[in-house]
This record gives sequence, structure tokens and C-alpha cells, in this order.
Amino acid sequence: TPGGWRMLRMRWSAAALVLVSAWAMAATPGPAPAAAPSLGEIPPQILGKDRNGDPVDLGQLRGKVVVVTFWASWCGFCRKELPALNAMQSATGPDYFRVVAVNVQDGNDEYRAIIRKMRDYTLTFTRDRSGDIARSYGVNSYPNLWILDPEGRVAARHIGYGEDSFKEIVDEISRVVQVEVDRLNGGAPGKPAPPQAEQT
Repeated sequence: TPGGWRMLRMRWSAAALVLVSAWAMAATPGPAPAAAPSLGEIPPQILGKDRNGDPVDLGQLRGKVVVVTFWASWCGFCRKELPALNAMQSATGPDYFRVVAVNVQDGNDEYRAIIRKMRDYTLTFTRDRSGDIARSYGVNSYPNLWILDPEGRVAARHIGYGEDSFKEIVDEISRVVQVEVDRLNGGAPGKPAPPQAEQT
């Protein structure tokens, strides 16, 4: 509803100020894979199974802004990203915003150890044991984060991190939320910003 999206926009704005001020990291970006879904496209929908063993299908999340991030336990920057994304999820709630964190090819012991540390997180965790899901997104470097609009289309992509990268991610999600608020209020829909690979 328009009121619900406006509430999300207010919650998001308040949370963004706290999150951005607390974030400080740098990483080396990888090259953008040629096979990656393009801006405005519907990406692959099946993201594996969650911690309850239920399949996670992006088609069932239409109407929400969705962040899909691919991560691995050996990736230090991924381990810093997940708590920040969990703070986003906690601040905004699940009705209009959802984060799906796809673990790629970790062994059982490594995966279970890190999930135990994050057992109270509200993120939707899935596993990509074979790496096939990551390959279908053209992922070959980490962190690798995608932002989908409420229609399920790719609105932005971020690869790696620099000093300002998290602020850019927050700004991009804010923009996608605002586009939906404007649409529900009868305004003209905005145009998605081009995907970005973060620079150090």
C-alpha cells in the first residue's frame, strides 16, 4: 500500500544514517562477468533452499525491494557485509524489503560454523553447494550484491567494496524504494540507475 511504502521510506532514511556512519571498509573489485543479467532484466529466480529446507523463489518476493548477495565464509568483506545487511533487514522489516544471502560452495563445517554465529539474523540464508546459482548470475568475485525492484527486475549491481561503497548501496536502495513510493502515489516511475562495480 502507499502508506506502507511511505513508512518503509521513513524507516529506511533513519536506518541509512546510522548504517552509513558505522560503515568503513575497502576491498578490491573483480571484473564484471559477461554472463551477468543486465539492468532491467528478470534474473534467475531459484536461489536454493533456506535454513528450513524450503526453496527460495524470487517470484514469490514480487512487490518487495530485494537484495541478493553472494558470499563465502573465506571472504572477509562478505563477513563484514552480512551484519550490515541484517541491520537493514531488521530496521525495515520483511513486508517491503528482503535480503537473500546465498552462500557459495562452502563446506558443511564452514557453513554451519558461520551460520551458528548468525543464528539470530533475520536474513534469508540459502546455499549454492555446486556454484551453479552463482554462475547463472555471472558471479566470479565477492562480495557480489544485486538490488531488485518490486517487479523483480535488476535495478543495480555492486561488486567488491571501497570506502564509499556501502553508502552507494544504501543510496541505491533508497532510490528504488522512492521510485515505488512515487509510482503508488501516481507519479511517473523513475529510471533504474546503471549497475555499478565499486572502486577502491
